[in-house]
Amino acid sequence: MDQTTLETSWTLWSRRRTIQMLIGNISAFCFLVAAVLLLDGLQTLVRGSHTTLQVLAGQMEGVSGPCPFQNPLPSDLRWEFTPQNPWLNFELEGFFAGYMLGNGMWRGQIKADPASSSGTYRLRVTFKGASQAPQDFSIELYASFADFCAASKSFSLQYLGIRPFMAASLCAGIAFILGCITYILGRKNLSLLLRMGYAEIFRTSAPHAAEKLVWCSAKGCDQIRLGTTRPVYDSKGSFLGEVILHNRVKNVLCFKVPKDAEIPCGALICLKD
Repeated sequence: MDQTTLETSWTLWSRRRTIQMLIGNISAFCFLVAAVLLLDGLQTLVRGSHTTLQVLAGQMEGVSGPCPFQNPLPSDLRWEFTPQNPWLNFELEGFFAGYMLGNGMWRGQIKADPASSSGTYRLRVTFKGASQAPQDFSIELYASFADFCAASKSFSLQYLGIRPFMAASLCAGIAFILGCITYILGRKNLSLLLRMGYAEIFRTSAPHAAEKLVWCSAKGCDQIRLGTTRPVYDSKGSFLGEVILHNRVKNVLCFKVPKDAEIPCGALICLKD
């Protein structure tokens, strides 16, 4: 590789490396935000009650409960809102197998008209001919999104106006895509370094270790011998010093650093003459 091509490749690697680190940091931040939002959503479920439902005007909320019969009919289920509200409606979606041993479950949707006013109501669900006690649900209906957020136990919904699980899924998806891009750029950078004849230092010894050592990948380098001295450069191409090959274990090279030299992690070792 001639000098002009090497300088061009070095510039390209430096630019790609900067972009890779930036995207990687953004990906890590998105993963962190997703984790925080997920914890917020989980604590909301823990602090809440499965019999208390918060419904926003113009939207719907799912509700379910146990069924006393093995083969129920839709006509067996009866429901009633107290006090009666013409803006609230219950729609049975159907019956399904229970999660535990025993009878099945019923599932439905509570729908609120967009013109609904705020208030607290009770939904009572019973089955015709069943000895099981009525199933009561407390319905907290909110006319505006601001009131809905203010009453929520979710901090992200209360202070930011975003639903935690939906936002966590979005952030996790973005983080995953950015992570894949970071991986692809890393592969391209590694391939470019191999063509240039360099290897990036991925580990350094502890600051107070008896010997100062650095480690890099040995991929693409089979001719180098123990005791060979190699120059080290930073990401901008500035000379940092020289290191001496100390050991080789499989595909990893270990170099000894002179006591008066400071070689940071991320520096590049020139492996070819």
